[in-house]
Amino acid sequence: MKDKIVPTQNLSGFIALVTSLINKPERMDRMGIICGKWGLGKSTAVQWYFANNPCIYVRAMSAWTRSVVMMLEDILRGYRVKPRGRFKSDIRELVRVAKKSRTPLFIDEANRVVRKSLLIETIRDLHDLARIPIILIGQEDILNLLKRHDLMPVFSRVTEVFEFKELSATDIQRVAVELCDLQCDLNVAALIRTICLGDFRLVNALLIKAEEICEFNRIGELTTAVVKDAASTMPDPENIEAAVRAARGTPAKIGEAA
Repeated sequence: MKDKIVPTQNLSGFIALVTSLINKPERMDRMGIICGKWGLGKSTAVQWYFANNPCIYVRAMSAWTRSVVMMLEDILRGYRVKPRGRFKSDIRELVRVAKKSRTPLFIDEANRVVRKSLLIETIRDLHDLARIPIILIGQEDILNLLKRHDLMPVFSRVTEVFEFKELSATDIQRVAVELCDLQCDLNVAALIRTICLGDFRLVNALLIKAEEICEFNRIGELTTAVVKDAASTMPDPENIEAAVRAARGTPAKIGEAA
């Protein structure tokens, strides 16, 4: 399997959100939310963007909830600035370097930040004083967390939201071709989507197995039989078998030829 990013619908929505925030005038609020269930490729998308565009990326650590100074230190290190370990001096330095940089700041695993009022209020201060786009990346409940009465001043600054969805069958077709050089008709792609519930990580895991099967058998196309055999090596075989039966409408068992 190739190590590259595939332009799925989720990635396109991600890029559109970031572009919109960057293009807004600095006088406007420019906070954004990228949300969705785990396993849909949010972190992969932001890491790809970070590797290819001017921006700052930090991952919220669980220890941040015990120390706002640690959050400031980690963000300053993202700007390649040595922190002093004191809240007052570090927040002022962070505002200064962020304002000078003018690039977007991504905070991954942001549910940890939102659950602690002091952390998210500090991020709001950074947004208001430095006037930079700040994108929080978190689980699907992050919006509900931000709608708490005490956090409404933060929520009111969110001007762009994009929710990652399960991969579509068309996405899976594209992923199979781009990453594995394997053709995949829409029905087989729909079967993969059913088995993996559209989960980005599970689809990749299944395709790795399917690629090995195709290479061993010198096959250049994903078939139902190949997908079922690949699925048989994944966790929860009973659930996978049920998904295969539902998709095929037959009592076929995993590993049987189509």
